[in-house]
Parts: sequence; structure tokens; C-alpha cells
Amino acid sequence: MSHQAAAISGIILAGGKSARMGTDKALLKVGTYYIIERIAGVLRTLVDEIIIVTDRPERYAKYGDRTTGDIMPGNGPMGGIHAGLVQATYPRVLVTACDLPFISTPVGRLMIQNAADYDVVVPCYRGYFEPLYALYNKSCIKVFEQHLTRRLIKITRLYEELNARCLEEEEMSKVEPHLERVFFNLNTPDDIIKAQAWSAELKK
Repeated sequence: MSHQAAAISGIILAGGKSARMGTDKALLKVGTYYIIERIAGVLRTLVDEIIIVTDRPERYAKYGDRTTGDIMPGNGPMGGIHAGLVQATYPRVLVTACDLPFISTPVGRLMIQNAADYDVVVPCYRGYFEPLYALYNKSCIKVFEQHLTRRLIKITRLYEELNARCLEEEEMSKVEPHLERVFFNLNTPDDIIKAQAWSAELKK
């Protein structure tokens, strides 16, 4: 493999209901590939295993090495990350949502390179944390469980209790010129149109 020597697990969160889109976002096509295919393809350059967190394994199993369901259901993405961390083989876990069609290998690599001594490495883009394309350590599990037990499911609140490394926009832009695409998540049919246009540009 072409990624770093340190073994990394990869997690794709595929548990959302896609209410605003009206259909399964992960299995929409951007370009010639399903979104989840595009994401798995990038993760394969960075990680040593891919676990898909989903309650519909029959749909997604072929895109990863294995699947798992939530251990503490009904808690949205935080519950999904928790389940992935528990099931991950390796201490460091690169997490991505299933509706980010343009996740970036260089940004993922930058997170991994900055992971030493941190519980979390999270991109900060346009003044906001991006918790659904971020690197978590299994050392976070206890804090996740404490929050989930109390039904505190805002992921970014965890960072106050963890040793978190924020990747600033300036750092990321040195390795990735299209950050607006990397953190673009699909919620509506108009978003798909925009993503298709970007995909066409990439082929030129």
C-alpha cells in the first residue's frame, strides 16, 4: 500500500435516512461512480481496513471489508463513530460520512501525519470543525460513551474533553487546492447537480 507505515482503520458512516435528498445518498452517482465507491477508493489509499457503520449491511457490505451497526442506537453520527471506534482493529481511525463525494487523499494524509499524541485531528474549515472527515483515536471511546449515555450527541462538544488538534485551513490549502469540494456534503438534489459539475471539471 502507498500510505503510511502506521496501521490505520477507516470508517464510513452510512446510517443516515437521507430525508432531504429523498433517496439513499451513498448510492447516488457522482460521475460514473456511486458516492460510497468514490469514498472507499480514497480511503483505500490511506487505511488498512474499511468498516462501514450501517443498519443496512446488505446495501453496503461490498464497499468495505466488514460492516457493523450502532452499539448505542439512535444517536446519529456520534453513535456511528463510537461503533466504528469500538470495532476498529487499529488505534487510529479515519472517519468519513457517506455524503462527502470529494474527500481528499492529501487532507487525509495530513491528518494522519499530525496524529501523534492527539485523541482527535479535526479539520477546521471556514471557522467550523469538520467532525465527519476527521481522525479519531480509540482512546476517545470512554468520552464518547459518557456523552452518549447522557444523550449529548453534538460531536464537537467532545473536543473540549479531548486532546484535539485542529487542522487550520491554511495548512490544508498547502496540500489541497479545492477545500470547498472536500467538505461539501450532499443534502438536496441541487447539491447533486453541483457535484456532477465538479466531477466533470475533474475529468478535463
